[in-house]
Amino acid sequence: MANESKKDFNAMLKDSKDMPKYVKITDEASIKKYGGDNMYFAPPMAYDEIMKKIPYGKVITVGEIRDYFAKKK
Repeated sequence: MANESKKDFNAMLKDSKDMPKYVKITDEASIKKYGGDNMYFAPPMAYDEIMKKIPYGKVITVGEIRDYFAKKK
């Protein structure tokens, strides 16, 4: 990332940007890729909470986190 020394990553993490939000998608390629026509946008803090629960040494993908949110909501 460029200019990392100027960024406040804690502020970016806490900026929810009007999330969580649900969006109805109509693009056929996106519906096929993600398996549905509803999309949930989670705030950065929600991702952070999930990642903190992962035990040391275990690997989890963004897709698995998305699946978790889809089942939870």
